[in-house]
Amino acid sequence: MNARSAVPRDNVAAPGAEESFESWVRASSARLRRLAYLLTGDLDQAEDLLQSAYAKVLPRWRKVSAYDSPEAYMYRVMVNLRTSWWRRSRNREWSTDEIPEEPWRAGTPDESDAVVQSQVLLAALRALPERQRAAVVLRHWCDLSEAETAHAMSCSVGTVKSNASRGLAHLRAALAQTPESGTRRSDLR
Repeated sequence: MNARSAVPRDNVAAPGAEESFESWVRASSARLRRLAYLLTGDLDQAEDLLQSAYAKVLPRWRKVSAYDSPEAYMYRVMVNLRTSWWRRSRNREWSTDEIPEEPWRAGTPDESDAVVQSQVLLAALRALPERQRAAVVLRHWCDLSEAETAHAMSCSVGTVKSNASRGLAHLRAALAQTPESGTRRSDLR
């Protein structure tokens, strides 16, 4: 028995399906890479997540390509993979970087302010629990409806609403605090 005959037939891509998959990957990779980065908070982990998701979708591409939105299926695969990785690694220790402090300036803000604010936002996103982060990212970054988000997260619409609401509340609270003193900033409301 050779190695080809040991592979189940439903996991073998149809002829021409690989070219179709490659063109879909090229067309969707930028959007999916951003989603992966927002789900993981780390560029290297985002690349790993995206590659793992593509590897899971390729054997099923003939069936997935017939869906109304193959990207919705990919969202679900990515969220499930990220949750699985988090569950496996939640008892490990993680090193964290310091949030860069925003220097006090009386003049107009320069371009570095946007970088600092995005880093603060990403740090606040990383601090959210997995389900809340997924709900916030899928609802507000990917602009999915509550029903689409519920489908991608394999939960009810009510769960999406509560996770998104709690996640946004945590983000607002984290962004309303200055890193050094804990005082409220009026410009982030």
